Parts: sequence; structure tokens; C-alpha cells
Amino acid sequence: MRAGGNEEEKKIVMSLVLLDKNMLLLKDWSNVIENLSLNTSVFLKNNKEISRNYDESKENMSEIGFNVFTITSDLYYRENYHSDIIKAILDPNEKHLQKTKYLFLFFKLLSKANNSISINEANYKNSKVIREQSRIDILIADETSKRAIIIENKINNAVDMNRQLPRYYNEVKKDYHIDAIVYLTLDSSKRPDKTDWTKKEQKNIENILVIVPSFDRNSRPNMYSDWLLPSIIESNNIDSSYLLRQYANLLKYLNTNSMDSVSLELFYDKLKENDNLKTAISIKNMLNDLPEYLAMRVEDRYKGNCYPFKKIWRYQKSDTVFEAFEQANLYLKLDVWCGEYGYKTFFWNPQNDSYDIKEDFKGVTMLSKLENDNGKKNSIVKSFNLFEEELLFEFIDEIINTLKQRKITSDV
Repeated sequence: MRAGGNEEEKKIVMSLVLLDKNMLLLKDWSNVIENLSLNTSVFLKNNKEISRNYDESKENMSEIGFNVFTITSDLYYRENYHSDIIKAILDPNEKHLQKTKYLFLFFKLLSKANNSISINEANYKNSKVIREQSRIDILIADETSKRAIIIENKINNAVDMNRQLPRYYNEVKKDYHIDAIVYLTLDSSKRPDKTDWTKKEQKNIENILVIVPSFDRNSRPNMYSDWLLPSIIESNNIDSSYLLRQYANLLKYLNTNSMDSVSLELFYDKLKENDNLKTAISIKNMLNDLPEYLAMRVEDRYKGNCYPFKKIWRYQKSDTVFEAFEQANLYLKLDVWCGEYGYKTFFWNPQNDSYDIKEDFKGVTMLSKLENDNGKKNSIVKSFNLFEEELLFEFIDEIINTLKQRKITSDV
């Protein structure tokens, strides 16, 4: 008895030790889940404004429509293409017949973008606008006043060449006093690369540097709003106005349809903090798995409780299928497609395209008021957002109850 008792005591002790180990594992796992939940909550809170700005930029995407630049060329995104157009608009000797009008309006944009810059129009009455002199995209120079403005075009988001702006500055200052160095960009985020500039060059150039985006949805000074639109208003030549309007639309289109690098840069900086990258990847993975999880919740809710549908199952993981209600020649299914934004339900007859489901259920207000799926008579559709799960369940319950009543009536 004693030996047997010792064996029992050993088993009990081993069981208690194993239980303690399992409790420790559960505690550790609970801590992991709690920390992930906390990190996720903090990360989402800290990035709410960034994500909102990113979404707004996507909502502001524009269509180019009927545009002469995109119709006549597939090079409208290239730097030289834009430099040629901008040069033609600025040049007083071009065929727009507006002389210095567009040029002087451009000067007003520069002063607006950099308050420390004030360009005297009298110094540019005899100016020439030159392309690719000493590899400078556009040079505005007046031989009489010996004044000049350097324009570097980065509308295609190209990277800076080695010591690009200092080289241009040092070359032009041999013959001219430089009033401004203009850095044209697609959006407000791009800046010149100053890593290879000397301190003296940084001081000299930054005083006259003007960064001008093609368009800015926050109304900061930009080419679209503060140069091209005023030029259109001031034009007295209909052909010139038409061309300016077309080019302005092109710049807005390119800007609003480009990647929002401002928001992404802020997001990138946030990722470098603590374990934010790991947290962000976990959030991404959970979002990828969310549709399947939602479909499982629907399946679990109605498993064994889907009558008069015969069964419930999942198709491609995220589609919960109620299959099927059969009555005489009638065959009806309910599909609940789950996605990251919510649910889309389809109540339909897959076996008969000519079947009019709304007509058949015209006495059921909830169903008769729904929209057909892409005009198909045999299918009606209803959507629910991610946080309307209870409304989804009420909708499914109502379909089930309606079909039960139909079956009871038929059997009688």
C-alpha cells in the first residue's frame, strides 16, 4: 500500500508540476497578446492623422480627360518634355504673343513661395529664356542688367546629380547676379540633396532657393494655382489660354495621381520607432486574415441553425455560403462575402437567370427594396460595413424566417 501510495503521490506531484508549467505558458502567452494589443492600439492612435491624410490624397485623385498633351504624346511624364513647355510659356519671344506677361506672373509666384525674394521686373525687360545652357534646365538671363534666374526641373521626381545646384550656381555667377534658384517639383515633399554642398554654398544658395510644387492640395504656393491659373486669367489670346489650361490640368493630374510621399515619409519615420515595424507587419497580417475570421464568425453563428437552407460552408475562405433552399423548381442561395471593409450579401438563384427574385418576394419589403446585382434579375445584393455585424445577422435571420414561412405555407 505504501509503495502504491508513493506512486500515486508522484503522479499527483508530476501533474501539479505540469499544470504549473502550462499555467506559466498561458500567462506568458497572455502577456504576449496583451502587449501586442497595447502596441497595436498605440500605433494606430499615433498614425491616425497620417492615414487620414493619405486617404484624402487618394480621394483627390483626378482624371485628365480630353487633354492635348496626353493625346499627342506618351512622354508627358518626362523632365525634358515639361522643361520645353515651361520654357515656351516663360519666353517673352515665343508665339503666345503675351510678351513678358507670363514671365512676370512667374516672378510673383517666386516671391509668394519665398518671402525673402523680390525680383525687379525692370531687370528682366530684355531677358532671354534658354534651355540646357551648361546643362541647366532653364536659364532666365538678361544681358543688360546682368541678372539671372536658374530653374531646375524635377517634376518627374528625378534624383539630384552630384553637386547639381552648386555647380549651376558657381557657373552662372561668373557672368550674372543670381536672383533666384527655382526647384520645380511634382509635390511639396521633394527637396534638393544638400549632402555634398559646402557650408558656404548652403548659405549662398538657401537664401535664394525657391521650391515650387506643380500642385498642392493644401493651397501652398504652387505652379497650378499661383502661376498658370493667373496666366489664364490675364491672357488675351484664346489659343494661349487653351494651352495653359490644358497644361495646368496635366500638372494637377500628375500630382494628384502620384504616390503621397509626404504621408509615406511620416509613416516611415514612425516605423523606425521602437517595435513599430513589427507591430505594423502584425496589423497587416491580421487585416489579411480578417475576412476569413469574419466569415468564420458567420459560419459559427448559423452552423446547425441554418434551416431551411440545407447546409452552411465556406468558399475561398471568406465567402460563407448558405446552400440551399429548394422548393419545387426553385433553388436559392445566400452568399456572405467578407472583406476588410465589411460584408456583401448576395441572395440569388444560380440555376435560372430569368428568375425575377424581387418579383417573387415582392410581398417581403426587406427584399423587394434591395438592388439587383449588376442588373441581374436572379440576384439581389446588400452591403454592411465592418461594424454592422448585428445588422447583418438580423438580415440573415429575416431571410431564414421568410423562407421558413414559405416552406410551411407550401407544405400546408
